[in-house]
Amino acid sequence: MDVKNKILVLGRPEINKAGLVSSVMTGTALEPCVASSEASAQIAWDIDTRYYTAQTEFWVDSTEPLSTAHTELVQNWLSSPSTRPSIPIDTSTHELHDSLSTLVDAIVFVFDPHDSTSFTDILPWAQFAIDYEPSILLCVAVSDTKVGGMDGQKDEWFDWCVQMGWEWVDLTDVDPESEYSVERVRDALVANEWATMVPKANSKTGPKTDHTPDSNVDIHADSNADHAPEPAIDAPPEQRDEWDMFDKIASTVDPRRVTELHQRLFTQTPQSDMSGLMSQLHSLRTEIAQLDPETARTRAAELALALGKHTL
Repeated sequence: MDVKNKILVLGRPEINKAGLVSSVMTGTALEPCVASSEASAQIAWDIDTRYYTAQTEFWVDSTEPLSTAHTELVQNWLSSPSTRPSIPIDTSTHELHDSLSTLVDAIVFVFDPHDSTSFTDILPWAQFAIDYEPSILLCVAVSDTKVGGMDGQKDEWFDWCVQMGWEWVDLTDVDPESEYSVERVRDALVANEWATMVPKANSKTGPKTDHTPDSNVDIHADSNADHAPEPAIDAPPEQRDEWDMFDKIASTVDPRRVTELHQRLFTQTPQSDMSGLMSQLHSLRTEIAQLDPETARTRAAELALALGKHTL
């Protein structure tokens, strides 16, 4: 029986895909690219958090440069991301997509900004995302060296991702306070509601797992077990002044994430599709519930601001 628990990691052969997968699994920083003779790989990853376990598998594979016509299509699309072109997909690619649709629930597309043409390889997988709607879509920029002086082109890639429902993760960002990190890729994958998810009984008070640098690291381990638990996001008023807390958290959020979230909810989803909107809100609520309290509060504030932005 097909199980939709595969994470498809795609990029050109020279891209550090294996290094990214290793870093995501171990929760460590991305190491420089190490040459590998293997074009593809299947790597099991057992997610183990305070709340649930889930068996997943990375499927790492290489893309090939597209034709000149396809490259030009992508370049034109980047200049006007809100205008969705017809993407030419041949029969063999369509059959491949169809066979993967019941197995893959996350795509991590990896490219090198030093070679802007490597971004164009996302084209057929943009069509896969449109046709089959996997839960997680990540576009990750990686390089062995930090990439500066490319803000204009990065803005184009970012805008395209916002319009198409992909999360942009720039691991080449030279800003020392950048929000982009391998941890963000890991968090997105861990927060997904995998078909293999098994909730833990009595998860809040059960025994903690050892914090070891392997694929089963518990990223939500409670380091303050002897202290009283923090109030939940939706704690009653007598526990804290909710508005003061919200204002404090809201002042720290990244406006770009609010805009991206607003676009995801109200631009990509037709306003008449209320069920689709509610499904996205449920998915976001589930993701937030899996995060540590501090990150969860920030994500909840971003969601509230994105919803409020739509009513202004």
